[in-house]
Parts: sequence; C-alpha cells; structure tokens
Amino acid sequence: MKTKLPLRVLPGIALLAASLMGAQNFQTMPVQSGYTADVIANDVGSALSSTTEDVDGVSFAFVARDFKLTASSTALTYGLPANGIINSAVASTPGLSFKLGDLYGNNSLKISSNTAGSNTGTLSFVTPVSAFKVYMLSTGGSGACTVNVTVNFTDNTSQVFSGVSISDWYGGSSYAIQGIGRINRTNNTLEPNSTNPRLYQTALNIDAANQTKAIQSISVAKVSGTGIANIFAFSADVYTDCVAPTLQPVGTVTSSSAQVSWTVPASVQAASYDIYYSTSNTAPTATTTPNHPGVTGTSFTIPGLSPSTVYYYWVRSNCSTATAQSGWSFSGTFTTLCGTIVPSYTNNFASFPGTCWAAGLSGGTPATGPSGTTAYWGAGGFLGTGSSGSATINLYSTNRAGWLKTSAFNLSAGSYRVKFDYGVAAYLSTNASAMGSDDVVHFLVSNDGGTTWTILQTWNQGNAPTNTSTQYVYNLTGYNSANTVFAFYGSDGAVNDDPDYNFYVDNFTVESSQLSTSEVKKEAKKVTVHPNPFKDILYISDTREVKSVSVSEVSGRIVKTFTGDTKELNLSTLNAGLYFVTIYFKDGSQSTVKTVKK
Repeated sequence: MKTKLPLRVLPGIALLAASLMGAQNFQTMPVQSGYTADVIANDVGSALSSTTEDVDGVSFAFVARDFKLTASSTALTYGLPANGIINSAVASTPGLSFKLGDLYGNNSLKISSNTAGSNTGTLSFVTPVSAFKVYMLSTGGSGACTVNVTVNFTDNTSQVFSGVSISDWYGGSSYAIQGIGRINRTNNTLEPNSTNPRLYQTALNIDAANQTKAIQSISVAKVSGTGIANIFAFSADVYTDCVAPTLQPVGTVTSSSAQVSWTVPASVQAASYDIYYSTSNTAPTATTTPNHPGVTGTSFTIPGLSPSTVYYYWVRSNCSTATAQSGWSFSGTFTTLCGTIVPSYTNNFASFPGTCWAAGLSGGTPATGPSGTTAYWGAGGFLGTGSSGSATINLYSTNRAGWLKTSAFNLSAGSYRVKFDYGVAAYLSTNASAMGSDDVVHFLVSNDGGTTWTILQTWNQGNAPTNTSTQYVYNLTGYNSANTVFAFYGSDGAVNDDPDYNFYVDNFTVESSQLSTSEVKKEAKKVTVHPNPFKDILYISDTREVKSVSVSEVSGRIVKTFTGDTKELNLSTLNAGLYFVTIYFKDGSQSTVKTVKK
C-alpha cells in the first residue's frame, strides 16, 4: 500500500536524526534495472555507435573521457569519468559520490513527455539500503523541468517528493560536476567547455519514520517543463543507529602531538572509537583503516606527528547496537607547532621565508630584539637576477630596521657550522652599490630561542659586500644549545644617504663542521697590527688578502674605514683611547684586534 507520509517526526527518532546532522555516511546505490537510454559516448568509434539516444532531443549526447573517434584521435581532457565515479562538487556534502550506469549499456532514465502514462520510469537498486537522505544525480536536456520522485521501500510503503526541480544542463547551480562537454551524434562534432554541461545534485530528506526502512527502488515522473529529464544515479546518506561523534575544539598541540576530543549523545551505546588522520583532506570511507582503532574515552592525544604540518582528522563510533559502526565524523584540522631542527638543514628560499622562519619582525636593536611586526625582508632574485629564490632587504629609507629570523635548531650534539651566500646589488638592478654611511646588516645567533642575541658578523660601509656572490662560513664552537636561533638584522640608520640597494641572502645551511684542511686554514686566518699602543700611524702585518678595514670605538660606532690592501692606517685625528680594528678579508672572513692610541 502506498502512503504519502506527512513531514512529522517521532520524538525518539528525531533525537537520533538531529544528532546525525554533524556527520554523514555516504554510499552509492548501484542500479540493477530501469535505465532507458545510453546517452554517453565512450571508447573508440563514432558517437552514434556508442549511444542509443541524445540527452536534449536535438542530437547532443555526453562524452566520457575515454572517447575517441579513431584509435589515433587525441585523448580528451574533459568529459565524464571513464570509471563512472563522480565525486560531488557540492561543498556541503564532502565525500559524496555517484556511480553511473554501464557506459557500454543504458545509463540514463530519460523522460521526455509530461503526459501521464508515458512520463514515468523506475530505477531498482542492487542492494536496498536505509537512509537519512537520498541524493539524485540528474540534468535537464534543452531546458529545465519538474518531476515527482517516489522512494519505494521493501515493506511496500513509499514516500513522495513532489515538485522537484531539475535545472537545464547549462548554467544551473548545485552541480555535482561541470565542464564535461558534449558531442553531436549525427556528425561527431565535439563541443568542449570548461563550465558546461552540468549534472545536478538534489537532496531528498527521508522522513524519520522511514529512515530504518530499506529502499528498494525510486520512481520518477516528469510533470512539467520543456526540458528532457535525465536521471543518472542515486546515492544515500545511509541510516545508522550508531551515531558519529561531534568533534570538539582541538586541545593541546605540540610539534609532535595533538589532543583531540569529541562528544556523542548519551543514548548512543558507543564501546570505543576509531581515529583516522592524514595530511590530505580526503575523507575516509567505510573501508579505510584507522590510524588509532578501539580508542576508549572521548579524548585522545595523537602522537608521532611531524612539526609545522597541517593535519585533518575524523572519528567514528563503534557501538554495541545493530548497526555496530557509525560513519566518520565531519573533518577537524590542526597544525602542529614548529619543532627544533637537528641539522643538516638548508633553506634555499624557494618558498619565502621558509617553514618556521619569521620575516614580519622589525625595530629594536641586537641588544633589545625586535619591537615591531613590519616585514622589511622579502623574496627576491639573488643579486637582482629574477624575482624569487633568495631573501632580501631594501635599504634606502631612513629609520627602518628589519629582522629575518630562522627556525630553531637543536645543536646539542655540537660540531656544527653555519654558512650562506650573500651580496649587495643596486635596487632593481644587478649593478654594484655601496652601503650608506650608517647602514648596517648583522648576522646574529641566540642560544635561548631569540631572547638574547650575539652578533657574529657585521656588514657596513667599511666592508660592504659586492654584487658577486660570497659565501660566509662560521664554525659554531660554543653554540650548542637545543634551542639555537639565527637572525639577519638590517638597518638603514638615521642618515638619509643616496645608496639605494638590496642586501641578499641565499642557501642558508647548518651542517656538520667537520672541515677540510683548506677550510680550517681559512677560518684560522689572522693578521697583526703594530705598534700597539700607537701614536698616529697603525701598520697591518699582511694585506694580501685584505678587502677593507674598519676602526670603531668601544660603543661600536665606526670612526674610520679603509678600503683595499692599505698597509698604513692614518689615525692621527682620533682621540686617545681604546679602539677595535676589524680587518675584512676577500673570502668573507674577518679578524678583530684591540689597540690603544696614546
């Protein structure tokens, strides 16, 4: 007996149905019989030979991606999937898919007429299923149309959905798939299109009183509209008495773990839960193996995760009821924190600034650390070539200071070194440029994660880098903290100098410091100055590898600079006192000595 059930809910079932709105258990409903036309051209051969009818009444059919007019024809880049599986594009139903009928046989319930007696068809299913919702995959050829849909249950009752709209196959909303193109059956003319034609998804909500009943078949009757109804498939949000959990906000997250929790209604007899997580947001299916099965309680800390990584996770219930297992919950997501890195490590700045690096820091000094959040460092082509692949700061405007801070390193094993390539080029150019009179770039290290800083290297007008790539190498003896951080600090100072240039850094590497013999010699390079104390003239013992020399006060202010291999330093204009003489070598290394003027 057919009964058109009113839209009412029964108290007990309504509670269960409401709780299931947070998760869905989608299954396809393979059709056993009822298709009336083959409207999808596939495989090799003419469209006329691989279809029996068109979609729209004027010769146009769909194509599958494997369609070729001849064996040597170019493969299609559009069309319906050759495996017949359509993953719905509707955002509100992630994980929902449809299974098309046999591409070599009839695959559409095609209804052209609005006349009673010739306007109805029925699709019967291989395996009856119970459902909270049923989803219909359809389209209207050459116009929109309206149908009545009758869901037939195995107990000989049914539920009717009247006035269901099906959009024209071009331009409608709620599409499950679009841009599948079409073909003219009479002349094999293909019509590719990036957005059309479309197949549409329609949700049919099963009444609460019918949700436990298995669906045997679904009948469709076209009642109005000029379009030709084509019904391709049905899928179900399958009924279960074992409710999927509702995810709660993520708890404590570290670099290697995350605490997740969930709730289920008190009426659900959940014995345990399964957890599945992945770096992909692809939803698990009923056959997916969980990462952590049989979890008791409603909270779990997922271990063994990678630092600074986005994860997605799902939870399902294992119940002692008839259905036994729920579908998976809606997805949750979290990002693990940055962890310390044990070298070897290289950042080539292919992606700026790099995982767990920080570029949005500004102001302050090496003594105070950054004080602002302006990003002065950015991506640039190394030494002005290209537009990306290195880190760079433009130094031109006064009173700007920018920081580029690295990820944290665990150097507790000792015997490491840091190295990188650097150089200077004029703004938007590969040409050489001097640095401004009070411009400075520091390379710093912190043994406490960035609270206090030590300057390892300084570049300024006295030892300005060239527009030729130079490698800096520093043996990290004494820097063996488990939370070591490096930083580049660039400041244009207060003087408005003419030079407008970029300082570049590339190929930042922390690695073992087991150096070759030549490298040891390079790092040990030193020269002497004499006499010490001196009166007016200070002499350098060996200038063959010297690039420049700077003389600074105890405060750090540079008071004299000399370029080239100058052997005599005329310091007659300086007051008596203690000075630091820094000698910069052509290979990027440096040596600093203290000297006293009488």
